[in-house]
Amino acid sequence: MLSRIFTSHYSTRVGILILVIISTLAYYNLLQKSNESSCLMQVDSRQTTPENKTEIVSENRTENLPVVNLTVEEKTVTEPSLDLEPVVQTQSPATSKPLSDNISDNISTTKNLTHSDLPVLELKPQEKYLPAMIKESNDIISLLPNQGFLPDYKSFCWNDQKGTFRCLPGAYIAGVLKCGTTDLYAKLEWHPDILRPPAGKENMYWPRSRVGRKAGLMQAGHRPKETFEVYTDRMTPDDMKFKSNKNRAVILDGTPVLLEEHIGWESRFPWAKKPPYTNADLLHFVSPRAKIIAMVRDPTERLWSDYLYFRNGEIRNPETFDRAVEEEITRFQSCLQGADLRSCCFSEQNSVKVQLSLGIYVCFIQDWVENFGDNLLVITLEEYSQYMAVTLKRVFEFLEIGVDMKELETFLQNSQTENSRREKDLLQGEMMERTKRSLRAFYQPYNVMLAQYLQDKKYLF
Repeated sequence: MLSRIFTSHYSTRVGILILVIISTLAYYNLLQKSNESSCLMQVDSRQTTPENKTEIVSENRTENLPVVNLTVEEKTVTEPSLDLEPVVQTQSPATSKPLSDNISDNISTTKNLTHSDLPVLELKPQEKYLPAMIKESNDIISLLPNQGFLPDYKSFCWNDQKGTFRCLPGAYIAGVLKCGTTDLYAKLEWHPDILRPPAGKENMYWPRSRVGRKAGLMQAGHRPKETFEVYTDRMTPDDMKFKSNKNRAVILDGTPVLLEEHIGWESRFPWAKKPPYTNADLLHFVSPRAKIIAMVRDPTERLWSDYLYFRNGEIRNPETFDRAVEEEITRFQSCLQGADLRSCCFSEQNSVKVQLSLGIYVCFIQDWVENFGDNLLVITLEEYSQYMAVTLKRVFEFLEIGVDMKELETFLQNSQTENSRREKDLLQGEMMERTKRSLRAFYQPYNVMLAQYLQDKKYLF
């Protein structure tokens, strides 16, 4: 009898113990997920002020993402699937949002389509894996202010825990290479409220030195890793003139590769088919109210200018350009056979000699639109060159800076074009006609996508 009772009690205890273990494991798993979410929200709260709470990590980026198991170095890694395709929704002309009729519409360019041929293009929001960004940004997170930026400054300034005064730019000219960004920067700098950082116009921290890079990836070669503390030291004006003009002064960063460059992501994230986050995501995480200016141009002409400028001592002429373009178009089209457009645009296999993918602007601009919305301004070199005063006025208004148009026009009459095509490049003449036809055929569908996405026909180069 005692034996039966003992056995019965023993079985009951074992069963209870098993239930306790299962419940504990389930609770631990739930708690771990809750802590991860709390960690992201705690980091998020560092960047916002009580008056203007801005959600940094959006709900549609980290929740309800499909999960796929990928094998990396014989270990199973669980990460969100990053394989997305653009979705085109064709609307009737009666319901489509009309294209804007602004001054740039008078620019003489080839437009093969009419209003009714341009349905609204709605690109599906890009899926991101922001924990990868958080993991690479510990030094940034630790230095950012807990209580938000100083409210009296138009740029993003704060005193760190040691009392050191630090600033981030209030605005960025984010690209694209060989689209007139140097001249735009020089013209904006004429205004006393635009400040060049102590380190100069181009600061490659976000796209390059933040993570460092090995030699051979781009023309500039090796670039050592730089801390966020060093970057902010290089961005912060050290004169009293800045502080006396703090409510109007805008520190302007003119890094022309910020829009598209994400060097090294394939080696850092071998499980990803495309970047798990971009410069747009990181910059919005750090300063969500920053103003972003993107400058684009006819991608065919941009590529020819780029090819001649970054020659690195090579002999480059229309004939060598023609051969290089043919090879790169073939390689890019081959990439599209096995991957989507976004993956191919960001691929590290893209040629640095003929940077063809840089002209597929819609690939890169989507991230900035999703993050910054109305705080992104896109202009073209064509409208800037033909209507410079009006375009600059629009840029100043975007930056919320007042400008006297008579003074601006007087300045422009006496100014010179910065970083225009060099004499030795002009001697090469123009590209071959067959090269131009090939490039225009290649870029045309992507120009249409950009015009549809931004709803402005000026992008039908």
